[in-house]
Amino acid sequence: MASSRARPRKADPDSSPLLQSVRDALARALDRLRDEAAQSSQPMKRAPARRGEVVVVALSGGRDSMALLDAAARLARVRGSGIRRLLAVHVHHGLSPHADDWLAHCEAECAARDVELVARRVDVRRRGRGLEAAAREARYGALAQAARDAGARIVLTAHHREDRLETFLIQWLRGAGVDGLAAFPPSRSFGGDLLLVRPFVDVARSAIEAYLEGSGIRHIEDESNDEHTLLRNALRADVMPRLDALRPGFRAAAARSIDLVAEAAEALRSTADTDLAHASDGAPDGMVWLDRITALPLARQTALVRAWLDRAGIESPSRARLLELLDQARTARSDARLLVRVGDREVRRYRGLLLLKDAETDSHDIQSFRWQGEDEISVPGWGGALHFTAVVDAEGFDPAWLREAVLEVRPRGGGERFKPHPARPSKTLKRLFQDAGIPEFERGRLPLVWRKGELIYVAGLGADVRTTDRDGERIVVAWQPDAGLIDRDT
Repeated sequence: MASSRARPRKADPDSSPLLQSVRDALARALDRLRDEAAQSSQPMKRAPARRGEVVVVALSGGRDSMALLDAAARLARVRGSGIRRLLAVHVHHGLSPHADDWLAHCEAECAARDVELVARRVDVRRRGRGLEAAAREARYGALAQAARDAGARIVLTAHHREDRLETFLIQWLRGAGVDGLAAFPPSRSFGGDLLLVRPFVDVARSAIEAYLEGSGIRHIEDESNDEHTLLRNALRADVMPRLDALRPGFRAAAARSIDLVAEAAEALRSTADTDLAHASDGAPDGMVWLDRITALPLARQTALVRAWLDRAGIESPSRARLLELLDQARTARSDARLLVRVGDREVRRYRGLLLLKDAETDSHDIQSFRWQGEDEISVPGWGGALHFTAVVDAEGFDPAWLREAVLEVRPRGGGERFKPHPARPSKTLKRLFQDAGIPEFERGRLPLVWRKGELIYVAGLGADVRTTDRDGERIVVAWQPDAGLIDRDT
């Protein structure tokens, strides 16, 4: 096999279907960036450069990514290709005993093509997921950061037609919806400000193999590809050949079907985005109006909620979970009774709005302390801190009076009465919370401060005026949660 350490021969970019695929994909990506810049109401920080873009190639060193690296490197030397600077990024997962050898291979191959290589080492954390999914998340995160550091807006990956078919079958076996069955599109937004482009998405694996053999390009073999216990490998080795035997030419036909599913998924996303814009119009940031959701057909309701969760960075739950959420939102008798956990967040209802908040994790036990003049006392069991501010001739506590007794932070017990306003009678906390517009589901997170059996302060309401005055220096107490509660303006 010819060594790839020699500089690859110059070639007409039209001489290979692979080269043409990369060039066409780059042209479409540049058009998309220009269109987005033209449609944006905000001036782009980096308009598409006349001399081209900084382009990143995701390089593992395997068969597919080596073909992409070689094709992109050839195009980068062609005037008008759209590539101003080419950068390869290799993500070192450390999962294989050969990982260091793969990095060395990528360094040598990039050096032979005068392509800069950036290596990023990542720590793969499973967090209850499969190893493949965890490694993919770490890899894409490293790619995005490396691209931003280089000033790139286009990232190329080497997924090809068979990769897409395998992903379709995996998602079908998992019962995925149209977004999952669409596998992966030729391009998509990536990390907000980047464009992920897959030039080989319609290219057969056999064409890539022929390109490598014809060009004498070396590549590495990942030993995990031979583990048939992995679903993707089993599909590649056992299922796909069987389908070939049953239906010759099925791969091209199946690819057309996936394109149709992808078109349907794109149409649904567009409709969901429009519905989400309507449901959030006039609502506080990150919230949506429940009545505008429920006025839609059920299929559009679930699509809207998926889009809402996706915008908040939350992985979409199952359809059954979404239906449960919508059913509770419609039928729960009070705001406090709507509680659906989605990942580490909670979906709540408040005055006709759906909102997301951090899931409740604190114990809310009784905690005792003595105030000795500190500006702040942390109350970790409640997820926040009490702040003490000195004021003069303003309503507050007598500092000597606060110091002389133990203070207790307690949860509500029920039936407590409180007087936060000097011109109004005392009322139950429930009534005061209602008057203040504090949602039921937030009230349990608000600590109550007691002194010698007397309730002197309630977070969200303030101090009991029967325990304060304006004579000389006084102390004002305020509660600051680690994660802010609902904005009072809502």
